[in-house]
Amino acid sequence: MAAPAGDSSGGDRYRSHLAGEGEKDTVWRHGAPPTYDAVNSLFESGRTQEWPKGSLEETVQNAIKTWEMELSHKARLGDFKSVSPGRFTLSVNGGRALTGEETLAVGSYNALLAGPMLPATGAYDAAAETFESSHDLFRSAFPRGFAWEVLKVYSGPPVIAFKFRHWGHMEGPYKGHAPTGDKVQFYGVAVLKVDEQLRAEDVEVFYDPGELLAGLTKGAKEDDAAALAGMLKEAATVSASGAAESQPQSCPFLGSAKQQE
Repeated sequence: MAAPAGDSSGGDRYRSHLAGEGEKDTVWRHGAPPTYDAVNSLFESGRTQEWPKGSLEETVQNAIKTWEMELSHKARLGDFKSVSPGRFTLSVNGGRALTGEETLAVGSYNALLAGPMLPATGAYDAAAETFESSHDLFRSAFPRGFAWEVLKVYSGPPVIAFKFRHWGHMEGPYKGHAPTGDKVQFYGVAVLKVDEQLRAEDVEVFYDPGELLAGLTKGAKEDDAAALAGMLKEAATVSASGAAESQPQSCPFLGSAKQQE
């Protein structure tokens, strides 16, 4: 669907600042604005709330979707329209607040999964992942995308507190774990401080990363599956060999006697 003149959505129903005069000098990470058809379809089929147009809930939901788009696809912080220049920070579960430039450098997944206890589990190590590798991991695990919705808004601007849900279907591998096809989701709350133009200044996110990672690591590890297949093949070979050896053997004396007859 073509966007109306002056519209910056590029035809996207939930995001702004994808197209138009304001984006003519934007540097896109992959050379062009992204399209969200697949994840929008997932969102529409799986959302639990459908907020009235123009409501505070819809406004917050679309603002966060726009911010996530800019963080994932714009290469320069100066091209962001959803954050307040020079004032944006992001903190997760009470950790150190990252500046806008730091968040842009590591990417959203590394920012959200930078907990000190995660590397020891083997489920995720933010220090070992780059912006690109982290996005590749989750694109592989969720081929149809990773949908996001606002569940409840507790307060309006300038300090917006809200509850959210993030979900996808694990139809691809994750760090050697086989796809399960299951829905993987987690819930969280966030506090978003905005300026007069509703641009984000400070974002605090609170959630349990175990909800997400437990679903992603539920599938069998590929090396474990290969080892099991090898063991089953060896067991079948031994069984077949044992069956051959257990076949009745003719008696040499009886055989000799038959020859003499």
